[in-house]
Order: sequence, then C-alpha cells, then structure tokens
Amino acid sequence: MNMWLVGAGYWGSKMLANLQKFGVNPQIIDIKNGQTIDQINDRSPVMLATPLWEHYDQCRYLLKRGHDVYVEKPMAETVDQIRELKSLLKPGQVFMVGHIFQHHPQRDEIKTIIETGFIGDVVHVTSRRLNWGIYQIKTDPVLSLGTHDISIVLDITKESAVVDHSQCFHTTQGTQPDRVTWSGRSGNITFDCDVSWAWPVRVRETVIIGTQGQIIWDQDTNTYTVSKHRVENYRCFLDDDPRTVNYTSALSPLEHEIQHWIECVRTRQQPSTGIDQALAVALVIDQINLSHRNDQ
Repeated sequence: MNMWLVGAGYWGSKMLANLQKFGVNPQIIDIKNGQTIDQINDRSPVMLATPLWEHYDQCRYLLKRGHDVYVEKPMAETVDQIRELKSLLKPGQVFMVGHIFQHHPQRDEIKTIIETGFIGDVVHVTSRRLNWGIYQIKTDPVLSLGTHDISIVLDITKESAVVDHSQCFHTTQGTQPDRVTWSGRSGNITFDCDVSWAWPVRVRETVIIGTQGQIIWDQDTNTYTVSKHRVENYRCFLDDDPRTVNYTSALSPLEHEIQHWIECVRTRQQPSTGIDQALAVALVIDQINLSHRNDQ
C-alpha cells in the first residue's frame, strides 16, 4: 500500500514505527527539514502528524486533491474550520481523526461493564490529564490535551454536552493558561475535566461514577479498577474487594488505531473516529472558550 506520512517528529516517528509493523512503509515529508506537502506527487492516502495549527490548511489542501486523510487530534482549531473541511469531503473519501482513546481496547471493556448495569446508572464522569510536559506557546491545554478527555466523556455519555463553567489558571509566566478546568452536563450525566501541562504530579485518568459502583481508568498504567463503592440511605459503603484489570491486548492502543486506519483505506469503510466526532469535540471546546471570555 502506498501512503505518505507528513511530519517526522516525536509523534510522527511513533506512527512510522507502527505503520511498518503492519507492512506499510510510507514516503515521509519531513516538515522540520523544509519539506512541504506540495511534494506529494500522487493521490495516495496521507497521514498528518504535524502541529495542530497547521492541520486546517493541510487538510483543506489534501481533501481538495482527493486524498484519503488521517489527521492527529485536534482536527482543527475552530468549529467553522471543521465545518468547512466537512463540506469538502467527497463521497467515499476516507477521513479519520486521531482520537486514540476511542481505539483503546479497554474503552470497549469499560463500555461493556457500563452497558451491563454493573455500576448502575452513570451519574458523573471526571477526566484529568495533568503532567509536567512540553509548554506550548501557540495553543492551550484544552486543544493540546483536553481533546482526549472531551472525546472520552462524549463517548461515555452518548450525548452532546453543555459546558456550565470553565476556568483558566496561569501558574507560570507563559502567555497561555497552563491549566484549564471545566464542568457541565451531557444528558443526565454531569462531568468535569482538568488539564495542565505544568502540573507536578502526572495524572491521566477517567473516573466513572454510577449509582451502584465506580470505574477508575488509569491511562498511564493501562489498567482500570471496578468497585462497588456506593452511597445508600446517606451512607457511604466501601467495596472491600475492588477488581483491577490489566491491559491484555497484544497491540498497543496506537497500533489498534493505525490498524483501523489501514483497514478503512483498504475496505473503503468510514472510520469510527471521523469528522462528525471531531465536530462534536470542537463544539464543546467553543463553549469552554466562550465561558473564559464571559468570566473575564
């Protein structure tokens, strides 16, 4: 299979290694060495592992040329950009967004537990993505990190979301906020999220609280813990024997995502993480940004 990979940096190198595991050796456009997507000289599928502020222009160029496109999250910076890109999609054109946690095998296991009713009705979701990492000056933690958490919350609730409140924190001297929190509701489920790239303790977890139990998904250790912690008659009951499940898949989450992309290109099926999901995430980000402005 012929394919192009645009971007050979930290994430692009990971994507290249995973593509090669599935027998795909893409031609590489190395942006940091002065190469551009204008050097793509055929109509083969293209994967974009470039800075998020370049996604819109690159996707627009490639979609107009008729390429199948995979783009890392977030797909673009605004709702209007995503809507325009959606209007450029031609029938049968494959377009995939890299919402990696929607391809994580434990996501399916957790959703099965929820659907069986083991933890009762889901009433609240908390998602946190905190670490001391790369400080960005051209974007903010919501676009850089929060896209993951928003996609996870929307996948659990299966509803559109309303953001009731958000708050920015400037704990360092950067021009961008380095921590952002927000809360809201999706259907009958409330949620809150907390993201930062300048937090001294690394945390990457989603907590799903039900009426009869809880699930804690630790995305760093690839484990999830199911408990019967619950409140009844205004008393808190602790589960003395919570169950922790380790990751058992032979493939990494990124390998599952890459495998899905390759299969979609080969079979011409639409990816499970397409442009509509990217739009749903962007609509939440718009609300977060609006809340910021209203609070100023």
